[in-house]
Amino acid sequence: MKNVLLINSSREIAARMLQKRDDIRLSVITMPEYAGYYADGADVEVVDTIEDLTQVRLAALRIRERNPFRYVVSPSEWSIQAGGYVRSYFGLPGSGYEVANAFSNKYVMKQRLSAAGVPVARFRLIDRFAGAEAAAEEIGWPLVVKRSCGGGSEYVLPVHDADHLRLLAHDDSTGPIRTAPYPLMAEELVDIEAEFHCDGVVRDGRVRFAPVSRYFEPVLRSVGGVIGSYTLPDEHPDTLAVTALHERVVAALGLTDGVTHLEVFKTPHGHLVGEVACRPGGGGIADQVLHQYGVDLWSTFLSTSLGEPVYVDTLPRTDHMIQYMLPRPVGTVTAITPAEELLAAPGAVYAKVGTAVGDGLDGPVDSSVYAGVVLLRAATEDQVHERVADIGRRFRIEVAESAADAVRAAAGAAGKG
Repeated sequence: MKNVLLINSSREIAARMLQKRDDIRLSVITMPEYAGYYADGADVEVVDTIEDLTQVRLAALRIRERNPFRYVVSPSEWSIQAGGYVRSYFGLPGSGYEVANAFSNKYVMKQRLSAAGVPVARFRLIDRFAGAEAAAEEIGWPLVVKRSCGGGSEYVLPVHDADHLRLLAHDDSTGPIRTAPYPLMAEELVDIEAEFHCDGVVRDGRVRFAPVSRYFEPVLRSVGGVIGSYTLPDEHPDTLAVTALHERVVAALGLTDGVTHLEVFKTPHGHLVGEVACRPGGGGIADQVLHQYGVDLWSTFLSTSLGEPVYVDTLPRTDHMIQYMLPRPVGTVTAITPAEELLAAPGAVYAKVGTAVGDGLDGPVDSSVYAGVVLLRAATEDQVHERVADIGRRFRIEVAESAADAVRAAAGAAGKG
């Protein structure tokens, strides 16, 4: 029997998988909106936010009185730091706070990567939103302002010039980033020709598995529309470039055991590392990897967190596995294409529609918001584009937009302009 602490927010899959195991004595620290993931009678401590490390520490101390946990599982973007902190605080195995912070605090991440000679966009720490203007004197316009901590495309703002910055500084839509209790970063907005993700498995400090996929379009340009990617063959030039960067990133940030999700940009001046996390990628990425390579990233992530053996044995692939994240506009759904119709598409191997008629969604949306996932196999890159276009024609979602939604959308459009 293993005594395990799960620190979690929105990763329901990790909650479900751990609760199914009868060889684990599980305790949980989570937030009110996610408490429903756990069965009645489960050992759950609810805190205001797992971002507050003091609340997490005090909850962990209370849990230790009834469950002296030895392993900590932290599967969500927001729980990575808390997991590292608790491991370091109690002297437990796994990634400690220094490694966890480097994989979740983007400013620290970029500092470490830059010091190791890993190519990244130019960046600066800024004390307040308006401080981006001074940063631009060093790194130039346009740039991106973002929170140092956070996942997906949430709170990532492209800024064209000083006038645009001043406009955003007084726009209601930027309130959350201007007032957030996190350091802010200004980063060079690079000219992106293509964006890739690499989803690795690291064991004993060695990369055992690191497939590469190319996004249909760079993610920041795709928010609010279709986001997806397709796997690349092992010997593709971009695969070789990205996997080489992945090796360097893992070494620079000190990860010895875990699962990684790395974002890389291809620019006119070469490949640059965007960000990396030490947890499985979101959307349909884990399903994409499972169907293409037979590697279950979530099971592997749990195994590395619990000190269990990891087996990765794959064969080279020359075809492509597409993961297509179905768009989810703001509003209340009035009609949506069922999964069965999407499974009838050429090459389709999996389809799940998680949104139903009557479901409502308020804005703003980011890259973590989607209506479902379709996986398709394609023999060539030309066929990839054909099959992506085919799903675009087949899938329909209709929403009734509220007056409040319309006002927010108009304000967001004005801010981006």
